[in-house]
Amino acid sequence: MAVNFFSNVSDAVEQKVQKEVIYIREQNTPSFSAFKRKTMKKSVGEKGYRIPYRATAPGGHTAYTADASDFNEAIPAQTVSSYVFPTRYALPMQFDEAVIEDFNNGDSASFISLKNMLMWYVEAASKRMNRMFCGDGSGALAYAATTTTLPGSQSLAGETAASTTPGHTKGTKWLDQGQYYNAINATTGAIRGTFYVVTPGASSCTINVTAGTVTSGDPIVDVNSYNKYFRGLGFLISAANRQIQGLNTADYPDLNSYGVDLNGLPLTASVVEQVKTGLQIRNNASGSRNGLAVFTPPGQMSSLRKQGSNLRSYLNGYDVVQGIASTFEAGDTMWIEDADMDEDRQYYVNYDEFMMIEERPLGVIDIDGNEWRNILGANGTGSGRYQRAIGWRGNIARRGNAMSSAYLYRASTTGIQTQVAS
Repeated sequence: MAVNFFSNVSDAVEQKVQKEVIYIREQNTPSFSAFKRKTMKKSVGEKGYRIPYRATAPGGHTAYTADASDFNEAIPAQTVSSYVFPTRYALPMQFDEAVIEDFNNGDSASFISLKNMLMWYVEAASKRMNRMFCGDGSGALAYAATTTTLPGSQSLAGETAASTTPGHTKGTKWLDQGQYYNAINATTGAIRGTFYVVTPGASSCTINVTAGTVTSGDPIVDVNSYNKYFRGLGFLISAANRQIQGLNTADYPDLNSYGVDLNGLPLTASVVEQVKTGLQIRNNASGSRNGLAVFTPPGQMSSLRKQGSNLRSYLNGYDVVQGIASTFEAGDTMWIEDADMDEDRQYYVNYDEFMMIEERPLGVIDIDGNEWRNILGANGTGSGRYQRAIGWRGNIARRGNAMSSAYLYRASTTGIQTQVAS
């Protein structure tokens, strides 16, 4: 006798689908969101924003006597100025007409709306900005640790070791499947190679090289985007001589930030105190130790907690019970833990020293009021596809000097939980 199995009638049974679509990777933006919320904002045009400084103090100080009473020659103060202009960012999208119409019509078979799908793009854009906020404006998403010589399928490893410059600790974690990237010759700024990711990975991934090659040490960036992103903390807070907002810090060394190079030593409470004392000495003001926001990777904060500098104890019966502290405190410092931060660094930020300029807030690019545009196609007569884009024009600027913010770098990552290893 034949048995009626479920497989005999499965075609007539509706499969249940979870109504919430969950992304397999996190899209949180703690650093960029906190910074944007706390800093002064300026609406600017394409000309940008100019920031004046007093570069020198008046001179001619004179110690004199009654019989030699001539004052020294008067030397006037001198001003200089820096400037910052908006950078441009966009994330395009294309949809088939049926997708737009079905989701707009609220098809009962769909658990997501067009609005839900568009939010995916907003989340992706915000995540990219958060990662760039931690960087130096180069747009580096990884640094190659291997060299390729042939086109086609290759294995690409990314750097994970601490470095004197930011962006070297993330392996290939930030390289997404199906996305195209450029490998850059950092000496010349030229594109050395182009590839897309076939199989993503944390410390290495499989890529397909479509043009050129990749050399160990190359920064890996979004296509045609090298040095075009806004400057992040890795550039604004630095002890390295550089051109910042039009001024050469070799000529104005006080525009370089105070930095502590741990050179492989672990981060400890003593180092945190050293950074704060450095700020106090630089400003000659005890208040410069206070009111700081520290942007830090969670692994380094975990290390501070495990060291027990703020360890609490309590009596449980007759035994003293101790454990790892749930927090690490250093005055009124606000700790902002972000897994997108370089694993070997912390940035000590005085919000008053910075500002955000915006020419266009992050949103739909719809200058003519049309959010959707028909793609004209090969014959210029239209097609069944539509495009739109979201974008942002703005930048982060140092509106003050470099006296009130500092950083530490090349802290040991041995035994530290990192984004690549999580």
